[in-house]
Amino acid sequence: MQLRACVLAVICSAGLLPAQSPTAASSSSSQKGQNNEGNFVRRFSVGVTLSVLGLNQISGGTNTTTTKPNSATNVTADATSTDASSRIGYGVTAQVAITDHFAVAIGGYLRRMGYDLSTTLTTDTTTFINGVSSTTTTTTSTDENTRTRLLDIPIALRFYGKGRHTPGARWFVEGGGAWRDVRKVSTSLSSTDNAGTVTCCNNTAAQPAHRNARGFLGGAGAQFIDPFGIRVIPEVRYTRWVSPIFDTPATHMQRNQVEATLTLSF
Repeated sequence: MQLRACVLAVICSAGLLPAQSPTAASSSSSQKGQNNEGNFVRRFSVGVTLSVLGLNQISGGTNTTTTKPNSATNVTADATSTDASSRIGYGVTAQVAITDHFAVAIGGYLRRMGYDLSTTLTTDTTTFINGVSSTTTTTTSTDENTRTRLLDIPIALRFYGKGRHTPGARWFVEGGGAWRDVRKVSTSLSSTDNAGTVTCCNNTAAQPAHRNARGFLGGAGAQFIDPFGIRVIPEVRYTRWVSPIFDTPATHMQRNQVEATLTLSF
């Protein structure tokens, strides 16, 4: 080693090579090897995903309808719906790299969705006694609490701004489709008559307008690698659902879905 160092010193002093310490040369070679080795986007990866929705799943509202069963009776129904869903979903995301810049990602997320629907029926009955009209009003109400679980399956083609072997953080854009399926629907229905007597509970499940739905999605995100080699992937995604799961005059399923996701991939 001493002889090699002396030879290098003589060559450098003669101007044949730029002066460089053995330590610096070794460090440069090691850094170059580190930057050119490894798959920074793995061929196959899977991770856990947290999803947070930006909009309510149910756009609550009100609806009033009036019917006239006969000439003496007038029935008015006032329905009010409120959202009872959770904006937080969770699941897994898997990804397969198909080229240096393109990958296919598929996820499976569980979401809790529900609504509370209150309906008041007001019945006005007009009678005539000795030519004098008299109106009797009766009021009954029902309270419906419906809950369900949804399974969302997004499938997207991703384009990465860097090749999968290039080190460093990278951005990506994606587009694709999604499938939504209703896993289980549970309903509790109670009623209150004109005298104030409460009858509880009818557990006949509410029937959704559609038991599944398809959608189209687009999004953008980034991938970072922490010191332990875990891929941290934040993303923003928009999904447009073609068919609403629930769709009544007072209860409308949100068809525009905006979500932020965070995936820890291994």
